[in-house]
Amino acid sequence: MLFNDSFLRTLESLVLLARRLRTGEQAGERPSPRTGASVEFRDYRSYVEGDDLRSVDWNVYARHGQLHVKQFSAERDLHAWVAVDVSESMGFFGKRDQALSLAAAVGYVALARGDTLSWEAFGEKRLAGGEGLRGKGAGIGFLRALEAAPAGGRTDLRAAAAPPGASRGLAVVVSDFCDRGAREALHAMRPRGGNVVALHVVADEELKPALEGPLRITDSETGREVDVDADEATLARYREALVARWDALEAFCAREGMPYRRVLARAPLLDAVAMLLKPGGALARR
Repeated sequence: MLFNDSFLRTLESLVLLARRLRTGEQAGERPSPRTGASVEFRDYRSYVEGDDLRSVDWNVYARHGQLHVKQFSAERDLHAWVAVDVSESMGFFGKRDQALSLAAAVGYVALARGDTLSWEAFGEKRLAGGEGLRGKGAGIGFLRALEAAPAGGRTDLRAAAAPPGASRGLAVVVSDFCDRGAREALHAMRPRGGNVVALHVVADEELKPALEGPLRITDSETGREVDVDADEATLARYREALVARWDALEAFCAREGMPYRRVLARAPLLDAVAMLLKPGGALARR
């Protein structure tokens, strides 16, 4: 997960998207609708009583005999919060590796762009995380810490709790969403930020299991066991139910105004990141 230089350059050419930006306390590289002191000129407006005379453009006054003040874009940071599911169910078919890599890519984009990053890996509880990271120099430490996050336990999205600074920022949740309370947990995240992106990591093997004969299936997180006959009719019903559950989550996200992307666990990481560049995704090119 320590990306090569070429991939890091690709990430550094991207920027996180958020429909509503939180005005951060620190200056950053992200333009804000507000105006203030900055090196980037925005526009002129007519002078009104009380304006700071230091902002008057005296060259314009000399040419036109009218007082105008300069306005500058106040650039502010975006607070990005990345939560990645490392529960037991993510340990199959490469899902956890893909999820960690996606979380790392999104987090690195935030750091390279000058945004503030908080992150966590979660299962039944918050297992690891970091808050208030800033600057590209924090990137390698972030990648190493994320890769070393302990794994296991049951999926519980409610265990993921965005830090207070993430309010009105961008929340990115990477999971297989096996938690039955996933929709409620995603909905609960809205008051914290409003900009919530769901990255749903799935595997081909989940849709096309290689099964023969009578089987005993064990839930990796709960230990519950079920005996099934692996005939074609049973497999067809299973696939239909699984796709219906995935589609229901996607429909829920659409109703909530949350960008949703379904990512294959075995897809090349560059292809997975490219999906986030599509309209309504979490990334854009600078």
